[in-house]
Amino acid sequence: MAKHLLDFQDLSKKEIEKLIESTQKIDINSMKQTSSLSLLKFDEPSTRTRLAFSVAAHKLGMKTFESNDAISSKIKGEELEHEIETYKSMGISTLVIRTKDENIHEYKECKDISIISAGFGTLSHPTQAILDAATLNKFNKLKSKIPITYIGDVRRSRVFESGRELLSKLGYKVGVFTHEDFLPEDISNVEILNSWDEVFDACSAIELLRVQKERVDNLDDLDIDNYINNFQVNESILNKTRKEFIVMHPMTINVGIEISEEAAKNEKFKYRDQLAYGISSRITSYLYSMEQI
Repeated sequence: MAKHLLDFQDLSKKEIEKLIESTQKIDINSMKQTSSLSLLKFDEPSTRTRLAFSVAAHKLGMKTFESNDAISSKIKGEELEHEIETYKSMGISTLVIRTKDENIHEYKECKDISIISAGFGTLSHPTQAILDAATLNKFNKLKSKIPITYIGDVRRSRVFESGRELLSKLGYKVGVFTHEDFLPEDISNVEILNSWDEVFDACSAIELLRVQKERVDNLDDLDIDNYINNFQVNESILNKTRKEFIVMHPMTINVGIEISEEAAKNEKFKYRDQLAYGISSRITSYLYSMEQI
């Protein structure tokens, strides 16, 4: 039976805990081999996520193929049902998709093929949320009521949506500290914070999110200088934090906007620890889709 990993809505707390545990403990060089076929369909640019899924498949012995809307029959008007039937007829068992579209519920209805979100519109990025949770767990941050605060373009961030959803399933709330134009419309399980001091009091981990200029409708109305002055992480901000404070980032990092060049070199910036879980979180997602977790 095929299982999807498009979001965390239908996953139990126990299942999510297993995904995090697997990501932290998995030996990526000693994996049981499979003959399955995987299609990586990336309709948006990607470096880390696409390569991590490709390397993860290689570690599992899976053969991968790549496609995108620009070279598929979708440009001719093909409907999703027929597209999926084509993949299944060719023996594709797992579709990994990255798309700007928001029709995630249509993919949830697909049968006899596993579908994993590698970034779905502004709605989901579950494998990033899994590796972020693994990173938080590594630094013992999954203890307080609010384990992490998101700073940046939260409104348009699928990283935030999946992170909030995963942590909510585990019984946590998440913090948000950002410009009012970047606040999420849905504030369920969210604590809105209004200053750096409130952030420092609420938690000892933050995740920076880039300003998604490609998704901002009125870019000319965006005052980047104002954002930098109020929400950028710099050395002065980090000097006010406790020793155990950590900064995370899903990347791509826009140095000079959400974080200064000096702060990006600070030891409290833990994006490399997140990167270290990149392949294992994608192996975990493949194993989950094959019902091996």
